[in-house]
Amino acid sequence: MGERDIHYKFADFAVYPSRLCFFISTMVANINNFGVVNFYENNASHSKKDQAVCEDITPIEEDKPIDSIIFTKKAKKEGKESFILQALQKSVQGRKDKTHAFVQELQDWQKEGYVDAHYNARVMYDELDKLIPLSFGYEVFKKYYNNTI
Repeated sequence: MGERDIHYKFADFAVYPSRLCFFISTMVANINNFGVVNFYENNASHSKKDQAVCEDITPIEEDKPIDSIIFTKKAKKEGKESFILQALQKSVQGRKDKTHAFVQELQDWQKEGYVDAHYNARVMYDELDKLIPLSFGYEVFKKYYNNTI
């Protein structure tokens, strides 16, 4: 060991209290520096993670063609299937008589030639139930659809 290598024993601190103060202040400084170094190293690694390494790509949602027997060739040719379904869903919003409003909207689309009017209530209800969530049952739908109120 050379002169610069300092090794303290417990007895040295008892005899030389100034060495104890030096030892404690050195150890606290080393601990603080260690913590500071780790803090900055960790934050530096987070900032690298925040930078995008690759480009985020958001997939474009393409409307799937709605394949249902209730839509006429006119509706399919003009691509109005999803528009018709949205209109049917909006027709029940804020209405107390949801089924009646829904059937009125459906019959309007039938009059315009976009929805086939030749299907009975069971087929129409089942097809619509596959395409959109319905908030009413078949029996109520059948009463309004067949005008047997």
